[in-house]
Amino acid sequence: FTGIVEEVGRVARLEARGDSAVLTVAGPHTAVGVRAGDSVCVNGVCLTVTGHTDEQMSFDVMAETLEWTCLGQLVAGDEVNLEAAMRADARFGGHVVQGHVDATIRITAIEPGERWSVVRFDLPVDLAPYVVEKGSVTLDGVSLTVASRQEASFSVSLIPTTLELTTFGAARVGDLVNVEVDVLAKYVEQMLAPRLAALDIRLVELDARLAASEGRA
Repeated sequence: FTGIVEEVGRVARLEARGDSAVLTVAGPHTAVGVRAGDSVCVNGVCLTVTGHTDEQMSFDVMAETLEWTCLGQLVAGDEVNLEAAMRADARFGGHVVQGHVDATIRITAIEPGERWSVVRFDLPVDLAPYVVEKGSVTLDGVSLTVASRQEASFSVSLIPTTLELTTFGAARVGDLVNVEVDVLAKYVEQMLAPRLAALDIRLVELDARLAASEGRA
């Protein structure tokens, strides 16, 4: 996905099935082009189409997804951002979005402007290293640029088009949203971690040798 919302759909129903659920969403623009087994991003969550008509799509939502995302709080009539999986030969509009939600965060402030709105979110300490000013972040499936970042919060600026064509036009302070940080930063961190750990060990050994040398001197 790229975080460019194609359609705002509407929840038809969310049926509990023990430790899972079946989510049915009305989205005629998206539904008409999908097949069973296709991936669709629903409010930032990658889900697999298990059934569809020309008007609706159904998805199985497992317990892990219900726990880590806001999908379990949806009720009939709620609006959701929809994006079908990007084709390999399509224009890349936003940034790399996997649909793998890292956490849910809360809207703490909305500052409406004449032509745009500034929306502020809380920033969990474990996600803070991946959120950088002027970097990319995915919020409820929307690719956005971080306008400003503080120690425990960050903000994005929403243009009229984003407010009109996504669920953020109806967002309120206190709402929870799904957040996915830039996956490239996580891969870089994981690849560098062993090398940095080895470097730390070598520096400790070097310090010990220097201390021993100074002691003999």
